[in-house]
Amino acid sequence: MKFLLITFTLFGFSSFAQLHASAFTADAVQIRGVNISHAKMYWLDGDVRFEYTEDGISMTQIFDNKNHKTIWLDNENKYYLIKEISEAEKVITGANNKKNSDPCKQFVNADCVYLKKAKMNGREAEKWLITLGNDGSDFHIIQWIDIKYKNILRQENSDGTGLSVEIKDDQEMNDRKVRKLTMVAFSSTGEQKQGTQWYDNELDIVVKQEYQNNIVDELRNIKLGEVSKKLFVVPKGYTLFENSLELETQQIEQQQIEQQQIEQQQVETATVKVADKN
Repeated sequence: MKFLLITFTLFGFSSFAQLHASAFTADAVQIRGVNISHAKMYWLDGDVRFEYTEDGISMTQIFDNKNHKTIWLDNENKYYLIKEISEAEKVITGANNKKNSDPCKQFVNADCVYLKKAKMNGREAEKWLITLGNDGSDFHIIQWIDIKYKNILRQENSDGTGLSVEIKDDQEMNDRKVRKLTMVAFSSTGEQKQGTQWYDNELDIVVKQEYQNNIVDELRNIKLGEVSKKLFVVPKGYTLFENSLELETQQIEQQQIEQQQIEQQQVETATVKVADKN
């Protein structure tokens, strides 16, 4: 059988993906050109669950952030699949902590140096120098991080690429207070690509993002409240998909053996009947 997989975007967050939302549910919409996907989303302290239907089959995708795993559930055939989340993909949760603008939290094995406070795109910012190892040489990144929201306002990379962000306060979306971030990524040759994100001010997460006019992710009907921890584990009775292939093979082999035994019994019975007639 084919394990049906569709990956819902784990929305991009602040400059180093530190999340402050605690527990809520929402309707998730993912648009890729003419393809539109819908899912029910459950959020609990950085762990995320999406429930959706793919080709008529009930599926679930779980981001188990604490254990660095992504889990897919085939709810019709009772199979599950697990993929490890790398350190770079891990979401840093900080619901009970004050915001820390240290940009090294978004990189693995990076050296960060705070340079100074500065103005960038009309806002107060902190300027940082980040150094990463790159095949035996250093790769440098300069970031200006917004003091109020901790979003990146500008990033300049040593290869000539970078990002510039403008923040617009006092916005509203789906009856919630948000801020709008317009981002322009640029290449070393001057080519530019633009994207837009809307951050929920209370939850401090992205509730909508648009790229290239036909790529959209959005959370609608957000409702704060309790979310059960049981939603983020593999239910009892589910079989690991990798093992399920072996199990199916064993079942087929067992069926073949049983069929051979039946056929052998039929032959033996027929032989006995012939012997009796003689």
